[in-house]
Amino acid sequence: MVKAVGNTHGIAAWAIALAIALALASGASIAGDGVWTSAGPDGGTVDGLVASPDTANVFYAVSRGGVFKTVDGGVNWSESSAGINRQLNGLIVHSQTGADRLFAFGSRKAFYTQNGGVSWLDRSPDASLLSATESITAAAVSKTSPGTYYIGLSNGSVLRTSDSGNSWSALPAIPLAAGTFSISAIDTLPFSPDELLVATRDITGGTDHRLYNGNLTPTPWTLVPCPSGCLWESSEIVDIEFAGTGGRVWAATSFNGVGRSDDYGATWTAPGGPVSFIQGRRLAVNPADTTEVYVAGGRTGFAYTVDDGATWTEVFGGFVGNAQLQPAVSVDVVYDPFNTALQLVGSSGNGVYRRTSLVSDSFTPGVAGFNATNIRAVATNLGNVVHAGFGDTFNPTFASFRGTSNGTVWSQANGGLEADQFRALTVDPNDPDVVYAGGVYRPHLDSSGVTFDPGNGGIYKSTDRGVTWTTIDSGIPMTGGMFSNSLFGTVRDIEVDVTSAGPGGDSQILWAAGSGRWTVDDCDLAMPTFTREAARIYRSTDAGATWSPSETGLGGAECSSAGFAIYASAVQIIQDPNNPNIVWAATFIGGAQAGDSPTLPNGVFKSLDGGLTWSLASTGLPHVDGNPALSNETVLSLAIDPTDLSGNTLYASSNELVGSGAPLGTIYKTVDGGASWTFAGTGLTDRDVRDLVVDPLTGDVYAAVTDPLSNGDGGVFVSDDGGASWASISTGFPEAAVATKLAIDNTGSPAILHAGTTRSVQSFTLVPDEDTDGAPTTVEEGAPNSGDGNLDGTSDSVQPGVASPEIANPSRGTSSYVTAEMVGLSGTCGALENSFGLDLLPSVPIESAHEAPFNGLHLRIPDCEQAEVSLTYHGEVFTADPSFAIRAYGLAFPDEDSTAWFEIESGTVIGDTWTFQLSDGGIGDATPDDGVIVFQGAAKRLREAFFADSMEAE
Repeated sequence: MVKAVGNTHGIAAWAIALAIALALASGASIAGDGVWTSAGPDGGTVDGLVASPDTANVFYAVSRGGVFKTVDGGVNWSESSAGINRQLNGLIVHSQTGADRLFAFGSRKAFYTQNGGVSWLDRSPDASLLSATESITAAAVSKTSPGTYYIGLSNGSVLRTSDSGNSWSALPAIPLAAGTFSISAIDTLPFSPDELLVATRDITGGTDHRLYNGNLTPTPWTLVPCPSGCLWESSEIVDIEFAGTGGRVWAATSFNGVGRSDDYGATWTAPGGPVSFIQGRRLAVNPADTTEVYVAGGRTGFAYTVDDGATWTEVFGGFVGNAQLQPAVSVDVVYDPFNTALQLVGSSGNGVYRRTSLVSDSFTPGVAGFNATNIRAVATNLGNVVHAGFGDTFNPTFASFRGTSNGTVWSQANGGLEADQFRALTVDPNDPDVVYAGGVYRPHLDSSGVTFDPGNGGIYKSTDRGVTWTTIDSGIPMTGGMFSNSLFGTVRDIEVDVTSAGPGGDSQILWAAGSGRWTVDDCDLAMPTFTREAARIYRSTDAGATWSPSETGLGGAECSSAGFAIYASAVQIIQDPNNPNIVWAATFIGGAQAGDSPTLPNGVFKSLDGGLTWSLASTGLPHVDGNPALSNETVLSLAIDPTDLSGNTLYASSNELVGSGAPLGTIYKTVDGGASWTFAGTGLTDRDVRDLVVDPLTGDVYAAVTDPLSNGDGGVFVSDDGGASWASISTGFPEAAVATKLAIDNTGSPAILHAGTTRSVQSFTLVPDEDTDGAPTTVEEGAPNSGDGNLDGTSDSVQPGVASPEIANPSRGTSSYVTAEMVGLSGTCGALENSFGLDLLPSVPIESAHEAPFNGLHLRIPDCEQAEVSLTYHGEVFTADPSFAIRAYGLAFPDEDSTAWFEIESGTVIGDTWTFQLSDGGIGDATPDDGVIVFQGAAKRLREAFFADSMEAE
């Protein structure tokens, strides 16, 4: 189906910025032939850090993309997420009762490792204790009881495990907490196995925040008094850390700074120094000196004290956040307990920074291999250059990256750039030296850390292929002053009129899509009135030098149930390449609250006069809650088929982001220029499609797809039949990654597809794979028996139900073929997809009791309820070793949220071929009961000697 066609300032500060740029450059890694690979860019938001108490220089970091580990003090990182099938929220707690044991937490998940992150076990609380409406908000580990952990929940309850998460129980209810309070922080006393401090947050919007001393006997909870002016009187405690064994404990609040107690939390004092110096959300107490404390999290730079809080020092040196040398926003800070001169600081956007000397407060970046950059914009141009932009942050960030050699070598490209994030990147097709970017830039403290730089309109231009940038926002309305913000909001797309080349060759006419802004004057039901403060679409006729509103016909505003303005915001603009007067816009409804019933025009708009005026073109697209009297649902992406010279063929992804439905959607198509739309999402129903792109040479359509159930069945899909059917092409795509943006480069042969994801830029060389089974045609042609791996007389390369991928052997540097064949027993079961070796999936953990000497396979079987599958390990003989069996890593049905290794009991073997049955929603399936079967397994045998978990203390 996939067809290949062709406090440091001045010179020292700039030196630090240059060092960061060099440190963030990645080594070469060629885009995989039919396999997704990534060479960077490295960096991203760090949600949590922990230092190993067992081994020097070992640290763990958690990001949205998973867990990363360093063994050299933060210089180099590698992924360490095997067994984690959910995104994490940054809570990592390290057990001090055994070497290399950690817990990682997501909003509703808990994962445990006892081998330093080599593999993780799902140790989530039962649904009866942690319901679908609750989340984990805090965690702590006992300092005296092996295997004992505590987690706080958003409903104000606390859960406890004494066996490393094998079983959980609820502690007695905190008085008056249930339903009105959530747990905001926990820590355990250093000498008592069952005593802890627990902070609660008032979730009603009030200031009734509390602190409790918890003890299982004799009185479960004792309220710690809060006299007038106490630390948490108006701001909840967000972190607690005991220091040593002498009663010293520190606490951080959201807005009231840091407090200290010297009597195990019974009474508190506020340390000296201005409160502004000690804001933060995470604490790190020097294990060798409890008077030295670092404060990080939610603040520019971070602060520390070496005199028990009497004075505080701000740290900005080396913690450079962007090209303006504004300090980055810290997230967490940790010590190496074996060498307190070594500290790591996690940042919001720029990865990890490290300090190696107590003499200097200067930090340097350490992000090599930390490939967790959330790329929300990607574009390519002539010269094999890939442009990528960091998204979803409003803090000082190095937002722009430039990949040379088809994205195999990455470096920062932020010269002159004043942007927190990019959401759009566009290369001028008339002049590849010219690149436009859209995003947002908010006011931030300048490099002095004292005064503010104002924001800008969020539109940027480069005339040297993305190396340096200038802001081009003349005409974009701003709020004014040093805290000036753009009223246009986040710029989500920029389109270039390909027919508007000027004397210099570059295009002159541009369109920019953004949120816009309407405010309510009066929500009177009979005649509400509004003021438009910024348009949703702006147009430039002078290559971005000036901008003017261009949204006539895009509709007005309505009042939400909460009394705010709701209106359609623009997310994408595309021009018909064959008729420059026809321009399309995709929109979503902003400001709507749950339960609102908007009737505004929304979805797809069409302009016949170059974007000057617009009319709704959403007939046939779904409506909010399926009600035709309400607005059309959100359209997040549009793609025009340039192979249709009439310009009448387009694709749109519709998502249920408003109303009572889940955030799910699918794809629609028009063949009459938007007069009507019809369903074109077979294989992609109930999905979250974030971007669409059409290959201008073949007409193949590619979709960036998020799995809304977070079970690893997202990635990138393709249709080569005009949207009649879709197939996954996600071989090697990281399970935890979310694809949000696509760009295709067919200037060379074969073409390369680039995806912006939550795990940096992933790239895929589009080699021929005519049966779309994940094994490229040339690979299958090299399979045993002259390309007929299943000996049925037909080449495997043309059989959708047969796949013969070449996979890496455990023996270094060798490979072999495994042939998979599928016979449908119930459902369509028409094809195999994403057939590749398990070695390409670092998310699949090892088993301590079993080994796979011949590797295994990942197989996706769409539109299937039950199938018989055979795996032929060419040249291997299993009958002589009865310890072999087929084992699969999948969901622990009926629990559709947890994963584990299981034996496929139906597995039988004859010679070199195993045969077994798989059912949708049954053991061996890695996705829920959703019409898709995903097998991740291998022929495995028992190890000669092993220790079960129950044989050793956890």
